[in-house]
Amino acid sequence: MNKQWIKFIEDVKGMYGKDFVPLHEPTFNDKEVEYVTDCIKTGWVSSVGSYVTRFEEDLAKFVGVKRAVAVVNGTAALHIALKVAGVEVNDEVLMPSLTFIATANAVSYLQAIPHFVDVERNTLGVDAIALRNYLEEISEVRNSELFNKQTNKSSY
Repeated sequence: MNKQWIKFIEDVKGMYGKDFVPLHEPTFNDKEVEYVTDCIKTGWVSSVGSYVTRFEEDLAKFVGVKRAVAVVNGTAALHIALKVAGVEVNDEVLMPSLTFIATANAVSYLQAIPHFVDVERNTLGVDAIALRNYLEEISEVRNSELFNKQTNKSSY
């Protein structure tokens, strides 16, 4: 590796100093170590196994539903939610501009089109006024249906 890059990485790492608090630093106590070790010994450390099954069953019971499905990450959860909601190829999906890449990736995995809308400062959710302005800019109503002016695609 180039010495210049190594120096750059060391400088960035040093910027945080001794008072740096990481976003998430996992803590494994006795029970966690026991469970992780047991899980590794079973060979099922991914998306299936007794621990995943137990988690899904306990979660379903806790929230009062028939079934719950654990997924690997938020992107997978968003992908499934969009699919269940009926998002299809070339559908247009509105989302907040303040988000992680996972949100747009989940839309893109379905070959749909993400549209970013500004967020409201106090809630960090989609700003209703910005949404109205955006929709007025990109769309028009024809025969009680909303159409994108650029794609001529209607929404449902």
